[in-house]
Amino acid sequence: MADSPISYLNIVRDNGDQLNTHIHHGELKPIFLWHLTLFIILPVSALVIPRRQNTRYVRPLVLGLIFSLALEAIQHRRALLGANGYMTGLVVAWWFIWSATLLVFHNVEREFLRVERKARTTVDATSNQNGYARTNGGLKDAKPKEQQYTESLIWQPYPRSLSKRLNWSLGLLFNMRGPEWNWRISSMGPLPPSMESQLKSGPLSRYPRGASKITASYPGAETRIRTVAFDCLKYYLLLDVIKVLMMHDLYFWGVTSPSPPPPFPLNQFLPPGAEYIYRVLMTALGVYAAVSFVALFNPLIFLGLSRLFPNASRSITAAPLDAPWLYSDMFGPFLVPVLDHGLAGAWGVWWHQLFRFGFTSTAHWILSLLPHRLATNSRFRRLVMIFVAFALSGFIHACGSYTQWSDTKPLSGTFLFFILQFVGVTIQESVSHVVVPALLNKYTGKLGKNRLPRWLRRSANAGFAFGWLWLTAGLIMDDFAKGGLWLTEPLPVSPLRGLGFGYGVEGEGWWCWKTPWFRYWDGGSYWERGIRVM
Repeated sequence: MADSPISYLNIVRDNGDQLNTHIHHGELKPIFLWHLTLFIILPVSALVIPRRQNTRYVRPLVLGLIFSLALEAIQHRRALLGANGYMTGLVVAWWFIWSATLLVFHNVEREFLRVERKARTTVDATSNQNGYARTNGGLKDAKPKEQQYTESLIWQPYPRSLSKRLNWSLGLLFNMRGPEWNWRISSMGPLPPSMESQLKSGPLSRYPRGASKITASYPGAETRIRTVAFDCLKYYLLLDVIKVLMMHDLYFWGVTSPSPPPPFPLNQFLPPGAEYIYRVLMTALGVYAAVSFVALFNPLIFLGLSRLFPNASRSITAAPLDAPWLYSDMFGPFLVPVLDHGLAGAWGVWWHQLFRFGFTSTAHWILSLLPHRLATNSRFRRLVMIFVAFALSGFIHACGSYTQWSDTKPLSGTFLFFILQFVGVTIQESVSHVVVPALLNKYTGKLGKNRLPRWLRRSANAGFAFGWLWLTAGLIMDDFAKGGLWLTEPLPVSPLRGLGFGYGVEGEGWWCWKTPWFRYWDGGSYWERGIRVM
């Protein structure tokens, strides 16, 4: 295309120059590190203050303050770090929802319990099984000693002492999937049987919310760390391949209208229209690989360091950070959920459930405001739960689109995509649970979709799921590309570009993070100076 930029690196530099110009002219404001600190201090401060008669309004007031800060950040503050500014809106919007979940939608003192260690005891080494000692519900390599140390675990409610309350509150704030909490989300799987027996027999016994009857099996800590390290390397290399392939396609530079031809050599053999499928697959693979790669740092850092420095880990927190069952995979199985549940299985089982508890808590809070007869209707409840989940997901991703430094369509692109997923799930479930049984009853006189062959149900589920995603993916795919999401550099070192497989422009090479992430900024006033996020 004649008017296309000569290099994607030029686009990145131009975006930075334009943002700096707008900030210098006062049209936009920078993001400072103290903003990030404040967003953490506020909810933690509210959580450590016990909810009493004279303090019952503290948490709603703090939530109001968080909302005002979030609104100001989304409207006026910008940074290119984090996918061309995408993470600014997404994180801020999600943080408000998460703060509301903990400060308003739940009473943390009465509802929440955390798994914590209690005093150590010694057991005889002969109690080991197959050379392993069972610790914290997982297996670890047994040491060749006569005595082994183990720890029993308890449910710890809201602590009385301030120091323990602070640790407990910080753990709550940064555990969005609740691996060691009694609200542990169902997609993480149940706790190990040995752990459940300890917790149920303890003095603070309480069954985890949504406990499953499925028996859990978790690898040992060392095995888990090795697996995570291998996966980290795998996704690192995959991200490098994806980045290089995307930068050979002008579409992923943000040139979306009119749609550019596919890159060489795809333009030589792809039939007309097939580039859409290629770009959908590249977009989905890019998001999947990026989320998977980032999620692996959780077990790699916390599980790895807690095993290397056990005493330091125990001195910092009572939570069993060295337990493998804390670190479930971010994504679930793919094929079986899609075959058995269609679009709902793709979103509710396979895709990451990082925001699940915040979404379901919001939906339950909304239902609590409705008339009892309506709120207890099972079909209506499910409809509300699904709608709230997709609406909130659309909201936080639309906020991310809005704060990007490019011309995007947050409402008619990103938000509409997620709302259409709600429409798709509703259509599929209505057909499978209402229309098909009614037709079977009419023509066969027998109720139930189970009269349909299993292969036919699975084919219909998969066909609808892939078809619906294919029809709607362009909305969010175009918005990602136009917003400059793929211009970000996900990796510090690029083996492929270092070896000469890049786009072939000046500035490419082994090292990719060439611009600073932070810089001191003085805007004149006290509140406009500090370490700026670039």
